Amino acid sequence: MGDSGTVVLSVKNLQTSFPSRNGKARAVDGVSFDVGRGETLGIVGESGCGKSVTALSIIRLVGEPGRVEGGEILYGGRDLLELPLGEMRRIRGNKIAMIFQEPMTSLNPVLTVGAQISEALRLHEGLGKREAMARTREMLAMVNFPAPEKRAKEYPHQLSGGMRQRVMIAMALCCTPDVLICDEPTTALDVTIQAQIISLIEEQKSRTGAAVLMITHDLGLISEMADRVIVMYAGKIVEEGTKMNVLTNPLHPYTEGLLNAVPRIDRDSGTLDVIPGMVPNLACLPEGCAFRPRCSRASEACLMSPPRFETLGSDSSFHGVNCWLAESAS
Repeated sequence: MGDSGTVVLSVKNLQTSFPSRNGKARAVDGVSFDVGRGETLGIVGESGCGKSVTALSIIRLVGEPGRVEGGEILYGGRDLLELPLGEMRRIRGNKIAMIFQEPMTSLNPVLTVGAQISEALRLHEGLGKREAMARTREMLAMVNFPAPEKRAKEYPHQLSGGMRQRVMIAMALCCTPDVLICDEPTTALDVTIQAQIISLIEEQKSRTGAAVLMITHDLGLISEMADRVIVMYAGKIVEEGTKMNVLTNPLHPYTEGLLNAVPRIDRDSGTLDVIPGMVPNLACLPEGCAFRPRCSRASEACLMSPPRFETLGSDSSFHGVNCWLAESAS
């Protein structure tokens, strides 16, 4: 948990699916986790593993024909899935905010960036027009936006990718959220801008004590920012634990494969290890363990039935894995 141990957001047995020609695709299949005040929880995995759908399910923005079919998302003692839509809108962008992967598709192209941030402040904070715009300029300055008064009058297409991402961060942070969800916040940005974005998120977490969900495929980002890590595959959590446990002692072959695929300067070989095959079709998963067809260590047990999630270690060094290999070793 976070420093104070206070759970801010609790997700229990979340299930989100999409209809397909082959049947129901379970993009999120029984996912559960807590995130505490001042804590960063990293969620990692390949594209299509269910990371982003988990985030969209939390803020109830799963697009049609997808739907959240079950589970609970508890915030402030209430289940977000049970709230009337109007009440959910008051929480979304206010108490629970999200930085989206591609700001150009999330920002309104016909409104200035200043108008979009001030609109959030007027809606959620009840500020007047002049007060909201003054606060908007303060937020843009806080995220190191050059010439905020001038830039606030510009449109998204007039800004670089890094500047658009800063607008998204300013918009997400303007109401001081309790939960900040970051979906691949540094994708497509150059290394210098990536470092600045990471620093901004860390600064704001320290300043406000927000709980952060960091969704990414970048294990380097996870090693720098996360306190705990969840590894997802085919809609399920396959490994979970402290950052140290998961990154230095991976228990699931999939986690091990992800780590081996990261470029490292201490390797003799000029080639990268890769995980063979592809993420399976979620509407027709293989029998037994979903990772079995790609796993070099699969046994007969892996074919017979899906593994159970096993918890190892103590609360302070929690480590859990969803793999028959871990069961046979214990």
